[in-house]
Amino acid sequence: MNRIKELRKKADISIDQLSLELKEKGINISASAISKYEREQRKPKIETWQKLADFFGVSVPYLQGIDNEPSSGYSKEYIYKCLSDAYKENWKDPTGQIMGGGFENIVDAYLKQAKIKKPSKIDEEFLKDHFNFIFDNPNIERLLTTKDRYSDNDIKLLLGYAIFLNFTSMKQVIDNYNNN
Repeated sequence: MNRIKELRKKADISIDQLSLELKEKGINISASAISKYEREQRKPKIETWQKLADFFGVSVPYLQGIDNEPSSGYSKEYIYKCLSDAYKENWKDPTGQIMGGGFENIVDAYLKQAKIKKPSKIDEEFLKDHFNFIFDNPNIERLLTTKDRYSDNDIKLLLGYAIFLNFTSMKQVIDNYNNN
């Protein structure tokens, strides 16, 4: 049995309030659908499970009732926060293998090769809009369901590799890096 109703009641919100709060975050799930999910008359798509899990701050397996550990796995929100923090602090890759180790270099090179105009301030919303491909990387995808605990530095290193491996051509990467 899933834990949607349990977590909603723990948050002390009605089904209508949950639907409204989700809508305010750009997630369109009707109160009727939530009610059916809670009664297990309808199963959410995996994307919906993830959005609900992120909202409640738990893993998808916990929300689905598969896992008894609410903190197993990292939410997408937490991973985006690590991505944002890495960029803001220009986190350095301790291995020194990814573009000289500077996270800002990785992000800037990706934006350039993807022909995405870099705004004056890169914030978490910009990263969510343009770096959602990171969840296609098996290492980042695994973070969503793992029971293992990683340091933020480990997560930032995985994020750096996920971005780096998304370049269309290593030549573009090297050219961009050499021109900076």
